[in-house]
Amino acid sequence: MTLADKVSIARRFQRAVRIDSDLGRADALHGFVCQRSACDALLNLAHQIAATKQRAFTWTGPYGGGKSSLAVALAGLLGAKNEVRAAAISALGAQMATRLFDVVQPSRAGWLVVPVVGRRGDPIADIGASLEDARRAASSKRGRPRSDVRNGRELIARLVEEATARPKDGVLLLIDELGKYLESAAADGKDIHFFQELAEAASRAPGRLVVIGILHQAFEQYAHRLGREARDEWAKIQGRFSDVPLIAPVDEVIDLLGRAINANIAHPDTACTAELVAQSMLSRRPGTASNLGARLDASWPLHPVTAAVLGPMSRRRFGQNERSVFGFLTSAEPGGFQEFLRAAPSASSASFGPDQFWDYLRINLEPDRRSRTAV
Repeated sequence: MTLADKVSIARRFQRAVRIDSDLGRADALHGFVCQRSACDALLNLAHQIAATKQRAFTWTGPYGGGKSSLAVALAGLLGAKNEVRAAAISALGAQMATRLFDVVQPSRAGWLVVPVVGRRGDPIADIGASLEDARRAASSKRGRPRSDVRNGRELIARLVEEATARPKDGVLLLIDELGKYLESAAADGKDIHFFQELAEAASRAPGRLVVIGILHQAFEQYAHRLGREARDEWAKIQGRFSDVPLIAPVDEVIDLLGRAINANIAHPDTACTAELVAQSMLSRRPGTASNLGARLDASWPLHPVTAAVLGPMSRRRFGQNERSVFGFLTSAEPGGFQEFLRAAPSASSASFGPDQFWDYLRINLEPDRRSRTAV
């Protein structure tokens, strides 16, 4: 037997969340943990909605950082009072949910939530179609189908109309993978002025129209190949959105790793090493959780040093490649964690060390090495 027979990755961390298909499903929130940084981001957003006229936001964070899961949880909380809202309250925590309720105050009917997943296409047509689907699904009479929107201004007028019709609630427009629309616009030389008009209309709407775009990087990074005039225009559009960074600190990533890795085997001789690594980290990062040693040991068979560097490394971009923490855990790439589990005997207390992680990065993400391997 090998460690692969004793170690598994929790199911929740093996699949990516899609806001269009997972929205409205209570089981999509099963196992979700709202970490401190995510809670702070939600409270930041809620207080801006309550205290200012700011209604357009971007959530920016690394690939695989849980942004889509958080969006599904927020949508569940603001939606109709049913089992999905109950699941969202459980996922976010009763105390956190109460604080959000005090600020946003959703009614029993809930907000109209419009989920969109970006692609290389027309955002106006995609948002218009999603708005129509959400409107009809929320209507007890299913509503009469409306014609396709003809332009951005007509779409914005419909969004404002829906928000105004819900004086106790509002409309939440979630655009996951917003960067796909930006990449497409940059590649094809298209105008993205629609997003500026959308943000400005949201701030002026008599009802609450809230727009959240989910990004892996800032606006200007999608426009880096454009000319200076175009980049300046993109920067002006980005300024209409309040950016809420979603970057989990190292101790939160380590905590999630411990929850993701299920090891049905005792490993008592690893705790000492984990504690030594924890003490070294605590001496350099005084604000880190005091139980860091136990968290590091819970992520075995990752070596404590590997567990500590996975979070920072996931925020880096390797050429055109991005790697999430949990994508690394489940990947079948050469030199990866799964290959290690299949090779290590189950009776050993071997761990996936930083040297092996370095080799994995070189094998899979170094351009020259990848091309030589393919040959």
